[in-house]
Amino acid sequence: MRRVWCGENGAGISSEALQERVREILSRAELVRRGGKILILADGKKIGKLRFEAPLEELEVESTWRSPFGVKVELSWRGKFAGTLLLRE
Repeated sequence: MRRVWCGENGAGISSEALQERVREILSRAELVRRGGKILILADGKKIGKLRFEAPLEELEVESTWRSPFGVKVELSWRGKFAGTLLLRE
């Protein structure tokens, strides 16, 4: 099982668990257009953005990396880069 990032306590999370977490978040998220941007909102908070409108249930995790604010997730749709999501720890 590949580890993709570590939390503050040093415990890693597998890529499978991360993908499952992203799917769970996207299942309750909504797309909102604001000022020409397409935002991903969950529980009323901005958690990501898309370059073009795509079905949330069809988005795939392409890559992940640690940022100072959490874990950034690159999303794709039908093989094209679609946008990013930020998972806070």
